[in-house]
Amino acid sequence: MSTLTISLDERMRLVTAVLAASDWPEEEQKQQPHAVHSQAKLVRQFVQPFRTHPAVKGVNEALLNGVELEELFSAALRSTWPGFEPTSELPHLLKINEWVHSLADFAGETSIMTLFWAKHTAVWDNALADLEKVFAGDRLLASLAQLHDGEIETAVTLMPNLVYPALSPVVATTDDALTLLLPPPKAVGESPPWPYDEGSGWVVATVCRQLIPYLLTAELAQLDRRQQHLALYAAAAYCLTQMLDEAEAQAYLLRTKKAHDMPELPTLFAQLQAEIESGNGRPLTALFQE
Repeated sequence: MSTLTISLDERMRLVTAVLAASDWPEEEQKQQPHAVHSQAKLVRQFVQPFRTHPAVKGVNEALLNGVELEELFSAALRSTWPGFEPTSELPHLLKINEWVHSLADFAGETSIMTLFWAKHTAVWDNALADLEKVFAGDRLLASLAQLHDGEIETAVTLMPNLVYPALSPVVATTDDALTLLLPPPKAVGESPPWPYDEGSGWVVATVCRQLIPYLLTAELAQLDRRQQHLALYAAAAYCLTQMLDEAEAQAYLLRTKKAHDMPELPTLFAQLQAEIESGNGRPLTALFQE
């Protein structure tokens, strides 16, 4: 069975810095005004002189053409560090090879590794430590395996993302592994984001929802769109019972039922628990069988 690794990937972190120099921060604020982590502010200041770099122009062009962030991060993940030579097939995007190679030049021109990241190791070490507290042991993947007919084989890496995107997680993939970049929990109003371990309920539920479409693909493929959403939220609640406690799961179900107009969610969650306890296999899809 695969294990959950919590670590930094410099390829991924470099892409967050490229995003900081791009039009993304302004577009993100238009989507939803929010305060960002202090690292996001500092990185954005540091990379301002490089807004016209080909790597940054490439991101702006890609976003205008509807390219998803997952595809850009995946392209970087499928490349070497620090040279950014492709190690496997890149996403099928226009100019993707040129953009990946421009990342190496961006790293060299900015000297961000030595002039910036090296001076800010403590804040990243703290973020890693906070996530390690939340995900101590292999309980998350063990919980997801109970929703799956068999062990989970995909290698999973969880990485704190203190830069951009600041509002949404991103999953980068290779043929046999995935890396989930997770922003810190958003605070209320204009307050800075919370530390990961102070929003552990949000962290666990969010990570669970992000991983399931990649780890339980066959199960979700048998469901229609609404059933998939219900299954994801019910599964997230189950992860909360296993990682935290039943009270956290019930509070999550109540919030989600109201926010997403899913009155049947608590009943489905109870059914999911019963299916798992029965040990008959494929509990997610069994929820919706006639």
